[in-house]
Amino acid sequence: MTSHYSTDWTQPNRKRTPIQPRPDAKQTQSGPREDAKQTSKGNPNHEGTGAQVMPSDQECLPLKEALLRMLDKAISYDVIFRVGERSVEVRCHSFMLLARSPQMQAMLESPRTDRDKDGRACVPVPEVDVEIIRSFLRYLYTDEVDITPDNVMPLLYLARKYLIQTLTSKCQQFIIDAHLMEPENAVEIYHQAYIFDLKDLMVDSMKIINQSTRQCLESEPFLLLPRECVRNIIADDHHQVSEETIYRNVMTWCEEECKRKGLPESDEVFRELLGDILYEIRFPNIDVRFFSSTIEKRNILTADEKQELKTLSVLKGVNRDFYKGKFKCRPRKTWQRVMRMPEGDRHIDEMIMLDQDEHVITFKTSVDCLMHGIVTYGLSQSESEIHIFVELRDENGETVANEDISVLTEPDIKLYDVRFQKAVDIKAGHRYQIIMKLDELNWLWKGLSGRHLVTVRDGFQVEFEGGDGDENTNMLEGQIPGLLLS
Repeated sequence: MTSHYSTDWTQPNRKRTPIQPRPDAKQTQSGPREDAKQTSKGNPNHEGTGAQVMPSDQECLPLKEALLRMLDKAISYDVIFRVGERSVEVRCHSFMLLARSPQMQAMLESPRTDRDKDGRACVPVPEVDVEIIRSFLRYLYTDEVDITPDNVMPLLYLARKYLIQTLTSKCQQFIIDAHLMEPENAVEIYHQAYIFDLKDLMVDSMKIINQSTRQCLESEPFLLLPRECVRNIIADDHHQVSEETIYRNVMTWCEEECKRKGLPESDEVFRELLGDILYEIRFPNIDVRFFSSTIEKRNILTADEKQELKTLSVLKGVNRDFYKGKFKCRPRKTWQRVMRMPEGDRHIDEMIMLDQDEHVITFKTSVDCLMHGIVTYGLSQSESEIHIFVELRDENGETVANEDISVLTEPDIKLYDVRFQKAVDIKAGHRYQIIMKLDELNWLWKGLSGRHLVTVRDGFQVEFEGGDGDENTNMLEGQIPGLLLS
């Protein structure tokens, strides 16, 4: 999957991946072969003739292909989908829709459903294009579908809209298997999820953007986003970059938006394009020197706003809490190390870690937060890359994160931050278990003097306990010295 591609599913000229027929699929014809015409004279059921009757192609079709022939040739259709902005007709059969979807059954049996003069149900689907509907219907008729990076999102949308759980599962598995939920694709996935109102996928992709914010904001898909998506992304609390970086990338988006719309690239136009996005940039947290040298010299902010921000920049702590203006003051929730093992050489020793040995700790937090990864020890005797497997389970034993991570280590550096691909929601008071193992035997540093309770800040504490893994990792010593939380 490329990191950008068209998301306008209603345009007939959009480049699409063609659906290939199965190699073993039989080619059907429109009717009986000329050499297989039957008459009552040639029917073996009639006495007095020895003629052999040749069956028609239609009679020889397996059920799946017979149903597909009904769909492709619109034989005795009684439902019409009006697809895309041009309301292109795609014809199908109510018996199949009723059999596959309770949502469609309710729709087709409703007296409010529009019908043509011949009584056929007419269903408008303006949000997708003809090829998407045909792929969707093909799945309903045959249980077969060709899922691609181009069609997975609209197919997932239709599957959820019409409650086709099997297709929903196939689309979700494709997203996982095709590695679409990776940083280079996260912004594009967020955009498509926004178009099709797939809120859970918007949340998931945002958590990946949180983890790789700079990479995502500097990607080409970010420059192609509509204003609403830019606002949603910039408003999020958990981005792991400076406010200056966010400001620069928003300005770059403005430049590209001006080019798309044929507008002059002036500060006044930028301000109009931004609208309330402007107030999602946390100007009070921007470095004073950057503000003075870059932002203050431009006319994106009014003179009064600049003065207001200059006043805010000298206020700290509680004074900002009473600010009631338009700008957001609170810093974003960047992750920080929460260490159960004290740092420093006197709290570190060596241990041999066998391949596939599971080192386990459990923890719970006093507040809801995001977990971005773990802190791990490096190799103690060589400079090399190690492969770490990390699994996070909730208190019901369900896996909520499963990562295979490579870390390049050197003996002089003891601790390494290992970030998950996607941040994980941690619920206050719930117990979680971290399981870590290596793919081969190695000598690693290990921690000593482990702590049971760590205070992050007022009201935010993390409680650690040992797990049921290798005995060398427990509450007092061993691996997994800390967490990355925000």
